[in-house]
Amino acid sequence: MGRLCEAVRVVADADGASLSLSPAGDAASGRMLLWSTDDVAAELEQLHEVVGQGPATDALQRERERTVTARLDDATSPWPLFVESAARRTPALTLTAVPLRTDGGVLGVLALYRSRPGPLARDDEELGFLADLLAVAVVEGTSPGSAPAQAPWDDRSAINQAIGMVMAQLAVGTDDATALLRAHAYALDLGMADVAHQVLDRTLQLGPEGGR
Repeated sequence: MGRLCEAVRVVADADGASLSLSPAGDAASGRMLLWSTDDVAAELEQLHEVVGQGPATDALQRERERTVTARLDDATSPWPLFVESAARRTPALTLTAVPLRTDGGVLGVLALYRSRPGPLARDDEELGFLADLLAVAVVEGTSPGSAPAQAPWDDRSAINQAIGMVMAQLAVGTDDATALLRAHAYALDLGMADVAHQVLDRTLQLGPEGGR
């Protein structure tokens, strides 16, 4: 998958790319980072998780659209938190998200960023075609019940466990528990996985006793 992701980056003349999967096929269930070509691409993917918005999040819901693009200098962006954070924390100027479509719906998202002025070298239809090829490679290359032995997959499990702990500690629902984790991560410029591990290690308690 790393070679395929890098190949698409080169063909599209992007500066970086990431490939993420959504097991449930929706934004609410979150995505797991399968591969990123560099730290900036990984950071942009992580920001979607922290702020709960962005082009890759929308791409999961827009099966009929080939691409969703964000300009990170756009003050009128529909994703203000994402754009502000991405512009502050990365050199990226644009981010284009392309849904990975299969017969069963959207499997995940291919995200391509540029830190240079100018559009990607491929149009929306060509990017959609490349993403569909990646989707086929993912489906055919993954055995049922298997998962790469990579930290991002473990991080998704940690986030889900931390949400459950916050729900139990504060007697709140899933949405409220997730919002609390996101707010803490955003305030301290941390990733969701970082906050989740703090909750699981009990170094952070989002409740009356913790005071945070």
